[in-house]
Amino acid sequence: MANKQTGLINRPYIAISLVVLVVLLLACNKGREEPSVSVPAGCQQFLDKYFDAWKSKDVATLQALSYYLSPQDQSKLPAGSLELWRESKNNLVTQNFEQVTRDFGDFKGYQVLRVKTTTISPQDQLAAYITGSGIHTELVCKARFSKKRNAHVGLHLIKQTEGSQYVVAAWNFQAEP
Repeated sequence: MANKQTGLINRPYIAISLVVLVVLLLACNKGREEPSVSVPAGCQQFLDKYFDAWKSKDVATLQALSYYLSPQDQSKLPAGSLELWRESKNNLVTQNFEQVTRDFGDFKGYQVLRVKTTTISPQDQLAAYITGSGIHTELVCKARFSKKRNAHVGLHLIKQTEGSQYVVAAWNFQAEP
């Protein structure tokens, strides 16, 4: 009889101990950030410059860093239309910056979650025709803002050669689920 009573008395303590252990494990994992991703040095320099422009609300720098037009595409434009393209591209960057700032608030910081780099040679005619030849880097970053704490930022960066600078070919902001 004593053994049964001792077993019954210990069961609540065991159950409570397990519940406390589970709660502690969940609490410890909740605040854990995703591990850092290795980003190529030139790409990291670009990201720092790009996101510093977001933080300081430097739309002119964002305009200079955004939207790629390959030399092949530039040559296809009618005379005088390259400047119109730049003007409309700059207006789009400004509108997008204002929309994101309205929706998400002021930019606070970022962390790179994923990186994928692909080199497309001019000999790969189909890929080069569609996206342009050069070094393409696709990134997903977690960005922190003042209103909605986190957003995922998708960036498609392109640079013509190893020594040239990156430029944003495409991007999107999406509230974190």
